[in-house]
Amino acid sequence: MKIGDIVKLIAEPKVDWMKKYLDETFEVLSFPGKTGVELKMVGSNPEWKWIIGKDNMEPPDEDR
Repeated sequence: MKIGDIVKLIAEPKVDWMKKYLDETFEVLSFPGKTGVELKMVGSNPEWKWIIGKDNMEPPDEDR
């Protein structure tokens, strides 16, 4: 995973509220801390940014 990549949540994210966003895609903005990733939800208006654990993210199916 690198800055600019498009990613999605894993099927079983660590935090329950994230399950609401399983169909969304996110752009990687930065990597704060050792295990964090700053994301922007693709297509959100206004922009919606998150900082979550990298282990909650994976490439979209079509990129594998």
